[in-house]
Amino acid sequence: MATARIWFRISPPSRTLLFSTALIASCCLQSAVEARPLANAGEARQRFDIPAGPLPVSLARWSSITGQSVGATTALPAIRTRAVHGLLTPADALNRMLVGTGFRAIAVGPGLFRLERSPIEPHTSSSRRRRTIPRISRAPVDIVVTATKRPEVLGTIPISASVFAPDRLATGTASPDSATVASGIDGLALTNLGPGRNRAFIRGVADSPFNGPTQSTVAVVLDDSRISYDSPDPDLLLLDVARVEVLKGPQGPLYGSGALGGIFRIVTNPPALDAASGAATLVGAAGAHGGLGGGGDALINLPLAKDTLAVRAIGYYRSYPGWLDTEGGARDANRSTTKGGRVALRWAPDTDWTVDLGGVVQSIDARDSQYVTGSPDTLARVHPIAEPADNDFAQAHLDVVGHLGGLRLVSATSYVTQSVDYRLDASAAAADFGVSTPALFADNRQYSIFNQEVRLSPIAAGGVGWVAGLAYLHASSSLDGTISVPGASPFAVESIDQDVAEFAAFGEATLALGRFSLTAGGRLSLTDAADERAERMGATDRRRRKLGFAPSLSLAWRPADDRYFFLRYARALRPGGLAAGAGQAQGHFDSDELESLEGGARLTLADGALALASSLYFDDWHALQSDYLLDNGLISTRNAGRARILGGDASVDWTLGRGWSLSAGLNAESAELVSANGVRLEDRRLPVVPNVTLRGLVGYRFALGNWTVRLSGQGNYIGSARLSFDPTLDRHMGDYALFAAGASATAGRWSLALRIDNLFDTAGDSFAFGNPFSIRDGPQYTPLTPRTVVTSLRFDW
Repeated sequence: MATARIWFRISPPSRTLLFSTALIASCCLQSAVEARPLANAGEARQRFDIPAGPLPVSLARWSSITGQSVGATTALPAIRTRAVHGLLTPADALNRMLVGTGFRAIAVGPGLFRLERSPIEPHTSSSRRRRTIPRISRAPVDIVVTATKRPEVLGTIPISASVFAPDRLATGTASPDSATVASGIDGLALTNLGPGRNRAFIRGVADSPFNGPTQSTVAVVLDDSRISYDSPDPDLLLLDVARVEVLKGPQGPLYGSGALGGIFRIVTNPPALDAASGAATLVGAAGAHGGLGGGGDALINLPLAKDTLAVRAIGYYRSYPGWLDTEGGARDANRSTTKGGRVALRWAPDTDWTVDLGGVVQSIDARDSQYVTGSPDTLARVHPIAEPADNDFAQAHLDVVGHLGGLRLVSATSYVTQSVDYRLDASAAAADFGVSTPALFADNRQYSIFNQEVRLSPIAAGGVGWVAGLAYLHASSSLDGTISVPGASPFAVESIDQDVAEFAAFGEATLALGRFSLTAGGRLSLTDAADERAERMGATDRRRRKLGFAPSLSLAWRPADDRYFFLRYARALRPGGLAAGAGQAQGHFDSDELESLEGGARLTLADGALALASSLYFDDWHALQSDYLLDNGLISTRNAGRARILGGDASVDWTLGRGWSLSAGLNAESAELVSANGVRLEDRRLPVVPNVTLRGLVGYRFALGNWTVRLSGQGNYIGSARLSFDPTLDRHMGDYALFAAGASATAGRWSLALRIDNLFDTAGDSFAFGNPFSIRDGPQYTPLTPRTVVTSLRFDW
């Protein structure tokens, strides 16, 4: 799960589950990837027309046809593969391609394969054969993916990245979401304001815990669709998802403005063209201090025209137990529900072209907020006015991928809408608005994003690999805040209508120089931002234009197949914007820019059974944009100053044999303001992000009759963090450890899973902020979710 490395480590597929409390206490969290024979991958057939040729070229061709990933723990030799033609499963096509090469392929996750040398089988008498424990692989895998917008082996690219592959059987997690990913990715942090209202930060690049008008520092991408700009994380339920790719550090050259911290990319499973399949899952949940929850989901894949047209759809519903009681009022007041679905249609008119059309809808409804004012140990509060929240998300996309001679063409078009509404008790600030108590604040926000990108890359890169493209993004956001009191009509106290258009040209190229490689990239963009509502009212200076350039340059050295070192420089920026609050324009905030220098290394030992990795990074953040609270509790934006971030991480992944695996990781960083604009600070730490995190996992997998059983014990330590560098809002949080256990059993088409989160019912403060109107009146805490038991039963067909 969490590898801040230069390669995509496959994270949870098969976190083998462990019930032993001693093992749970002895290590901390991660996930284990299971290697299983290629013939057991069970994939649908597709058309293949791959000529004989060099192994890297043939693999890139295979990946572009299947949309799946394959890589190796060592550099690929210059050997030729056999031609592959006909209607085959991706696994069978790989098998035929590799005949006579001395390599074999191992499935290490959904749509993920690793190449390794074919072993020499010793002669064994049939009378001495016995059933062996299924093998678990924890070796790092360099995967051919498109996160860098061209099919290539990431193990040869100097970039820090991690992969989280949601797998219910690996950990028992029946409802993986953004928080699930954050718990296993080093350097990825989330606020905990409530479902559908959180912000994500990577490697300390955190500007504010408040949801103001600034563009996010982390870009959320769904396949090739940008789905966030200045909105909170949509927190999509990660069902029928192949993996989540987290690119760390500035990604401005390829992903544009707003990617200061990195990329959170969700890769879904595409429709299979030649196999009808489906699954149904039932989920039940119970909280130690709350009620019951549960739900279910159903998946179907249906070919409509054999080998040419197929549809894939999933629908889901989840009810989550609340754990906060209102004194004299509701029990489990903060219950929430998530419901939604996704549909995808794939058309493959021939082997060179695919057209994908689809969409996603999801709705999150929370009955109340999840903070308390007593202490983080209490789960009850005096709370006369409920504070419900709602997040409605919808996305539609059209992606066309094909070959133009020796080039690969990608056209990605998408449109996203998101509505975020919530209510807050504003009685503490009633005097600021000239009203009596009780007072209710209603915040209604509408977001939309249209994105169009066209890019080209060579199918067979040869000595130079490159990608180049053009992009257009149009983002609109409107915010309306009103105050209401009993017996009177609501009146507006906050209003903004922002419109942003961004035009960009980008490119990146890699030149191989023996054991060295040099990669350079850049993005030239023009951004035009306007406050449409203020312009209609005759205001001046409500339009901002910014011409920017975001470069990257890296050098990598691979002295041997099991050693890799890299040095990378990158820069990203966010254009300036328009500040609002108190019902009128408050001016604007300038663009900010982040420069990053990173060095990393990795080693693989014991024939790949032991993997060691580490990296160091330094960020210089100029004119940091930050949302902050006005005296009346509304949110505005300013340039807070200059920040610097110094950090590092390290990880070890060890396949112990006989079904056992061990993984652990560390991330430590110092992120603080070095100069503040108009504010004198004693504590200069940037908000939300902890100074240190630890994770680890022990896993065990074994066969029991016809059943495959997985056990795991995992844990996380979250270090000290703070709410804001505003002296009047300095609240401390973090400094707690969480443990979890899980188990699953699979036989045939049936599978049963169990997971216990917060195993020891630990109390702590995960996010010291809930209501901006009363936060200055006293401490606010967000208690950790109490011990929760989740069971799920699934049937596949």
